[in-house]
Formats: sequence, structure tokens, C-alpha cells
Amino acid sequence: MAKSVRTATTARTVRSRRRAAGNGSNRSVRAGRRPRITAAGQLPGGGTLLLVNMIPRSLSDETNQDSEPTLAVNPRNNNQIVGTAFTPDPLGGNMAPVFISSDGGTTWSLNSIVPSETETADICVGFGRSGHLYAGILKLPAPFEDTRLNIVRTSDAQSTAPMRVLVDRLGVDQPYVQTTPSVNAASRDRVYVGDNDFRTDAQTSTIDFSLNARVANARFKKAQIDARPNTMQNGPQVRPACHSSGRVYLAFMRWTAQHGSWTANTLVVTADLVVVRDDNGGSGPSPFTSLVDPSDLKPGVRVARSITFPFHHDENGVPGQQRLGGDVAIAVDPTNRDVVYVAFASLEQSGYTVHVRRSTDAGLTWSGDLRRLPGATNPSLAVNSQRKVGLLYQQLTGTSALRWVTHFDRSSDGGTGWTSFVLADTPANQPVADFSPYLGDYDCVLSVGKDFYGIFSANNAPDNSHFPNGVVYQRNADFATRRLLGLDNSTTVRVSIDPFFFKVTE
Repeated sequence: MAKSVRTATTARTVRSRRRAAGNGSNRSVRAGRRPRITAAGQLPGGGTLLLVNMIPRSLSDETNQDSEPTLAVNPRNNNQIVGTAFTPDPLGGNMAPVFISSDGGTTWSLNSIVPSETETADICVGFGRSGHLYAGILKLPAPFEDTRLNIVRTSDAQSTAPMRVLVDRLGVDQPYVQTTPSVNAASRDRVYVGDNDFRTDAQTSTIDFSLNARVANARFKKAQIDARPNTMQNGPQVRPACHSSGRVYLAFMRWTAQHGSWTANTLVVTADLVVVRDDNGGSGPSPFTSLVDPSDLKPGVRVARSITFPFHHDENGVPGQQRLGGDVAIAVDPTNRDVVYVAFASLEQSGYTVHVRRSTDAGLTWSGDLRRLPGATNPSLAVNSQRKVGLLYQQLTGTSALRWVTHFDRSSDGGTGWTSFVLADTPANQPVADFSPYLGDYDCVLSVGKDFYGIFSANNAPDNSHFPNGVVYQRNADFATRRLLGLDNSTTVRVSIDPFFFKVTE
């Protein structure tokens, strides 16, 4: 909405969430046993799948809405993985938890190390080359009607020591973390946090970045990346994509018009999808201006112009209980820094639709739609070391009995042909939303070598028909009776939203 109103997607402003009871301790909560692993069959397009419900057995009583997940894999030890969601500290303490795995995603536990009261409003994580874990969060508590950005770090994600605060400021929405890939002991950790900064002028799309984030007193710079005059705020999505050469791309929605009401859930935004680039990672005097649009000679190429989409305040009256607001995703080919993919959503005759496009000349020109997915949201992109593209998304299907179907699609030929399989196919109206976002304003897929790692949130009913390619539950569940069971392995626990980790081994 207009700058004076400040439409933000942070979960901080939504209705209060149910929290698990606890005694205020911040101890790490560990899984009580290893789950049984069932071998997956061959997937369409090749490879095998590991899909795991991430809630530990020790938290089998929980019924939280664990939505909006992100994921990071340690480049120094691929068995160490960190996940996040809107998950409260199980013991009710003054630190928020992350999910951690030390066995490649087979088992998960919670570690409450994030400096935020019980949980965070938004959180996104990334590992640096050094193995340090970084996170961008919206810290709780925050001043009334405001948000509080923290960028935090730990050298050991499995330590119980609180993460250290590197950046602390007000008026920021939806921080999204990416780091420069590759493992090199002599290299510095380059960390990029895209966000929407309401303390700037109307060109609110911003990148916070550090070229040496692992040092004791790490310094972060801030750069506005919208070079065109504007009288409006921009969208909350500012998405970085980093290449090992040092090149960094950023994609964002530049709002240009609007009509309807934010509070009444009828706001519709008109925007341009813009991609900017910096060939030196932001180290020069004019960062993120390497890519110039030939039509107006300003930094940032407009990939799609004058697209429209709803920008919902909450889930009320929205099919599938999932608020929408102009999805954005971007990924660069690790083998060729000139090849980059974007995904975005717009309103079409068929409804809210995700589009995927590609550039082979470093963002200067773009293909038409490689993929067009009506009813889809939460796109996330990754490209592996074999140049295979992975696309994660969640698609609303059905008429009277709506369902959220989570897909993972892959293409081996630059997006011309795709193979697809279903990760989850779950009811869209159960459970009833506790708050917005229901599934999250985004999910996450990334590549490590030739393999893909990802995370999404979904209805957690233990029903084999919901997971056609197999699933493993840590928490107690009876698939024969399709019941979640409490810690006593007997009491029925109501269905809720859980995070699910997956790995596709190519």
C-alpha cells in the first residue's frame, strides 16, 4: 500500500498463535529416537526422494502452525542442515528455535538459539563458506506498529550459545538471506539479506550485505536497489541469488499502482518485476548497478511489466486460507553465471498464476514463459551442478474440496521440458488457520552439488495417500488409523501444519 500505510507481510501483526506449554528453559530439545526409513522408488526424471516430517518425537503433543519455512546446508559438512519455521520455543523461553539435523536430514531436533522472544516474526537462514550460520529475523518483541530487523550469526549451529546480533534496526520487512557459495578456507563469508526497508524513501527494496561477515566485528552495508523514481513502497520480496564468482543477482517487485483496500483484503497491486546485478558482489562504489535496462538506461532490467496481483492482509475469504502477495524467486546456474532463472506470480484469466523465465545473457534479455502454473504460489528455484533446474511450488486444486498440492519439477534442458512429482497432496481447509500466512509467504529449495534439498509446510495428517512418493514421520503417528498420537503414543492429537524436509538424490 502507500508509504504512509506500510503494507507488510510479517507475521508479527497477525493474531496470536498457540504456544506449547513450558517452563521457560532454552535447552535444546532432541529427538527421542531415529525414525524408520522406507526406501523410496525411482522418481519421474530420475533420482530418489527422502521426505521427512521434521517435528521430533519429543514434541508429538504440539499443534502449532509451523509455516513459512527456510533451509540451509553447511557447505563444510552436508550432513549438517538447519531449517526454520514459525515455531515457538517448546519450553516457552526467551529464545526462538531452529531445526537442526546432523545426519543429512534423516532426524531433526530443535535448538533455541535465536535472540527473539519465544519465536520470530520472520526468519531466513544461510550457511557461509566458513560453516558459520547466518539468519535474518524480525525480532520479537518489537515496538508497537513497527518491525525490528536483526541479522545474527553463530559459528556452531549445534551449540546452545545464543546467536550474536550483527545488525539491529527498525522498520524492515521480510529479510531473506543468501550467501556466496563454494568452500574455500581462505575466503570471507559474503552474506546478502534482501528486505523491504520502510525507513528509506518510497524505493524501499533494499539489500543489507557484508563482504566479510565472519569477523568478530562484522560490518554490513545497506543499498537501495530501485533506481527509478517512485511514489509508492515496493513489495516485500527482495530475493538474492549468488554465484561463486562473486556475481550477485537481486529480484524484486517494484510497485507502480494499486486499487482496493488492504484491510478489507481487496487490495490489488500493479508492479514490474525487476532484476539487478552486481558483478563484484557489491564491493564497488555504485553497488548493484551492473545491469542496465536499454529502454531507459537505468540500473535493473524490467523482466515483466505492469503485472497485477492481490496483496492480502490475511486469509479471510481467500480460497485455501493462503494469503497471496506477488511471489518472487530467482536462481543462477552454478556452472554459468550468465544463466539465471526467475519465477513470479500475476493475475491471469485463470487466476493467480506462477510464471518461470530464463536469461542466458546475465539478465539483459529474458525468455517467454518456460512454465505457467495456474493456482500456484510459493515458487522456489535452484540449479544443480549438472545444470538441472529444480522448481518447488504449492498449487491449489479442486473446487468444493480444495487441496494444496506441493510439487517438485525438474528440467534438464534449460526449461524446455519438465518432469514433475508430488511431495504432498493435503486438504486446504483443514486445519483452520491460526494466523496468516497459512503455509507461509515462501518455501525453499536449494542445490548442493547434483542433489536438491528443500523444505515446505503442509497439513500433517498421517495419511499415505497424501504422500504418494513416501514419507517418514518422527512424531508419533498411526498411518493405519490416520491419527497423530501424543507423546504417550496413545492420545489423539489434532491435525496442524508441520514443516517437511526433502532431499532428491540425483
